[in-house]
Amino acid sequence: MQYLIIDGNNLAIRSAFGNKELKNKDGVPTGVHFGVFQSLINLKGKYPHHQLLILWDSKSKRRQLEASVAVTAGLIKSGYKENRPRGEEAPQELRDFYAQAPYLQKGIGQTGIPQIRIDGFEADDVGASYAKKLQGDNEIVFVTGDNDYFQLLSPNVSVYDGMKDKTTTLASFQEEYKITPEQFVHCGALSGDTSDNIFGVPSVGEVTALKLIQEHGSWQKVLEALKAQLAEYRIKFPDLSGNPAEFERLKALATDSGKPKYPEILLSMPFTGVVQAIEDKKLKVKIPKTTLMTVMFEERVKMAYSLKLMDSDIPALPEIKQGTLNKERLLEYFDYYDIESLKESLYMLE
Repeated sequence: MQYLIIDGNNLAIRSAFGNKELKNKDGVPTGVHFGVFQSLINLKGKYPHHQLLILWDSKSKRRQLEASVAVTAGLIKSGYKENRPRGEEAPQELRDFYAQAPYLQKGIGQTGIPQIRIDGFEADDVGASYAKKLQGDNEIVFVTGDNDYFQLLSPNVSVYDGMKDKTTTLASFQEEYKITPEQFVHCGALSGDTSDNIFGVPSVGEVTALKLIQEHGSWQKVLEALKAQLAEYRIKFPDLSGNPAEFERLKALATDSGKPKYPEILLSMPFTGVVQAIEDKKLKVKIPKTTLMTVMFEERVKMAYSLKLMDSDIPALPEIKQGTLNKERLLEYFDYYDIESLKESLYMLE
């Protein structure tokens, strides 16, 4: 069996931004409706023998709880995805998506294409669970622009980005990144993810994270190697736990540009005393900032790994059932949302 599993939120939000000028005769924004249906018709043409399935996001209860505990402990500044603007602060395109989504889902319902949303789990978690359940002789193509799905790549699982018209297979991923899909999560653990408000190591970006994982294999082995590197210096780092005033002084230090010199350090972090040693110029060796920051932020890296890792064991997954296309209702839907140019292509969805 061949499956085409679509990340509904990803596709619809892209459509909202890509067709933001579209409105019907009543002034109702229609970009989400037009973009999604145009994509569905194109996808059906590209993958005519695949069973389509659209997944929609719910809030991840696990990630929200883990991040909330970390905020309380002072490990991170704010919770999972809490950096995203909401209400009137959100871009108009995003507000259009949320306003149109319920009507879009009803319209898709008339195509017979199954749609699934599971409370407490994001679309990628649901997709990961289906990939695990359907693994074997089935072929699965995920449709999304979210690179997190790369962790699901296997000989029979690929990722198609419609905006780039690019398919990533297991072979092409390994050729480009020189790591395994499982190791891709470890890269995210080190670099974090600003779009989801996942905090990694302040001094480590995506390029550095990839190099570290290529060299060591996992975030745990990266930490082991860097700790061993620090141990080779044979320096007794000062213990700041009994000197909170000195710790606060160090935390307030800024670079010449005015940015924090040691951002977000905590008194409980390992090797915090190395900061004082560096500031007091007692070290005869230069410790790379990447090394220092990575070992200090070990607990945050561990949490980032957990937040980036998809849940693949959702119990009682719904059966994927293809419905019946209701062309009359779809034509009414297309009329209201002024999707005239796609009417003749409706047969593609049959």
